[in-house]
Amino acid sequence: MSKAIKNKRPYRWARGMAVVLLGTGLLIGCTPSDQPKPPKPPVITVPETDTTPPLAPQGLSATASIGGIDLKWTANTEADLAGYRVSRSASASGAFTVLTSTLLTAPSYTDTAAPQGVASFYQVVAVDKSGNASAPSKVSAVRPSPVLGRATLKSLDAGPFADRLVFSRIGSLASPPSNGVHDRATLRITNTGSGALQVTGLPITDTWELDPKLTLPLNIAPGAFQDVKLRFTAQAVKVHAGTLTVESNDVAAPRQVIQLAGVWQNQSEGIEEPTLEEIVEGGFGFKTKFAPGSDVNQKGRVTPQGDEVIAPYWQRADAGKPVTVQQLAAYHTQGDVARLRWFTKGSGDSNDVLAQAGIDGQTVLPRKEGTNEPAVTTFSPASTFGFKVDTESSDPTLNDQNADRGSGCADPCGQHVRFFQARDRGGQIMPDTYLLIMDYSGINYDYNDNVYLIGNLKPASILIDVGLGAGEKSADPQGNVWFSDRYRNNYALFTPNTAKNEPDGGPNAGLDILKTNYDALYRTYRGNVGNLTPRAISFNIPLENGPQTLRLHFADLAHATAGKRVFDVVAEGQNVLPNLDIVKDAGGGNTALIKTVNVQVTGGVLNLTLSASVDYPSIAGIEIVR
Repeated sequence: MSKAIKNKRPYRWARGMAVVLLGTGLLIGCTPSDQPKPPKPPVITVPETDTTPPLAPQGLSATASIGGIDLKWTANTEADLAGYRVSRSASASGAFTVLTSTLLTAPSYTDTAAPQGVASFYQVVAVDKSGNASAPSKVSAVRPSPVLGRATLKSLDAGPFADRLVFSRIGSLASPPSNGVHDRATLRITNTGSGALQVTGLPITDTWELDPKLTLPLNIAPGAFQDVKLRFTAQAVKVHAGTLTVESNDVAAPRQVIQLAGVWQNQSEGIEEPTLEEIVEGGFGFKTKFAPGSDVNQKGRVTPQGDEVIAPYWQRADAGKPVTVQQLAAYHTQGDVARLRWFTKGSGDSNDVLAQAGIDGQTVLPRKEGTNEPAVTTFSPASTFGFKVDTESSDPTLNDQNADRGSGCADPCGQHVRFFQARDRGGQIMPDTYLLIMDYSGINYDYNDNVYLIGNLKPASILIDVGLGAGEKSADPQGNVWFSDRYRNNYALFTPNTAKNEPDGGPNAGLDILKTNYDALYRTYRGNVGNLTPRAISFNIPLENGPQTLRLHFADLAHATAGKRVFDVVAEGQNVLPNLDIVKDAGGGNTALIKTVNVQVTGGVLNLTLSASVDYPSIAGIEIVR
């Protein structure tokens, strides 16, 4: 459309003027009679601005497929149509992102970049040559996720790390001994995807081979699996490390690496056995620290090393779940069956947990007795408990210590079953998980005789009833068992070891101790060191380094007046209870007093010293809280 714009104002004429109006042919300055009649002024045409948008695209549809989302619509019929613009958003309310940097001329578009598995919302507008855009036509669709195979790998050894297979063997391949060894392991590849899985490669490094060999590619249907069996073929070098790589069309994990580890020995038993470190770190990959150097041999002395925890007794970390056990290794007399048991603290009961097949007396991952299955199990003790491997106990006071002393052990001795915090391959502590290592009394103290990985475990509090007779025990109302501060072999946790049991004549079974329901604990105590000066008694209790919480129990059975007995309590060199007056703090004689102190243990021994300025010191119980 256009409009004619005309000059509405007439020319004015002036006499006596001679003006030539260029471009018109008019002579100005002539008389009207002489002047020719002027022509009509020209008509100037200016285009009108176009503000009318095209119609919105009609018939818009969206078809989703693996390849993307196809948009189609009916072509607009406007003569001045320039094209179409497509935008996408993750929600119906926007914001929308333009997908077409230039206008489309055809009424269709395929969005190959649409996200998978979620809805995409589209707007399509028509644009004319003046830049006018139509109202948007709207549609949405969900691009389906591709149907893919997924390779999920699992070791059938049930080992501690799913992506690591551990092996052992003895001697040559041509003439191996008759021992049971773990020179074969199976990796299961399961297709947990919804499409076909194709395994295209299984490259191996170091001394392993597929047995039986497999023809590639392996095609595994959804939900199906393929077992890959490997054989350890080493004939030299003690510790081996290699890899098996599973190559497949799994787009999320096209190359999955399985660690392979193996220990080899020239012959059964003797000095040919792998060491504890070669088994636990070289074989299984744990980063547990066993000793400041490399020798855990302390001739059975009770003293912590590395990541060791001093814990004669244990409890379940989660009381609603069982304790888990797997035997990682057995390197003892070939043919012997090793039996792991648990027993209730303070009881003579014995409960079988796991027995290893005798033929597997020199191997990693021995089998359970009477089966071809790994030595794996669970058990659910009802209360605080200890462990036994055959006759060797987690409570060193229950073990034969004569061989230890004969080998040069300095008391306390009997530490034949030991516990270390398990550290994973990154060096991180595995929660509530411990390595139980043991050695039969008086052999060689290499602690590789039997190695177990135990989970859902926590150390039980150490409870010491001070002043009881050697090897005696008591039980609190909750059923917790407290042991004497003088072991059954007469070893004393205190110095001087001549400090006598008090009170004289033994505990008064009828004495009422106020402010407690555990009278028996406070009816015995210790602190009288005779004529020695200073009047001090020290307790030296083997304990792992680090922060520890103590609950110290007192009751003055000899005095009822404040100021009659005053002493300091020094823990790890710190005076944690200066000028302690039991009667004053408890509010009277024959009254229980509990003091909680926090200490930092160093040197593998808790040092606790009570030194009196008035009378003798006195302590009835020591509780190391776990």
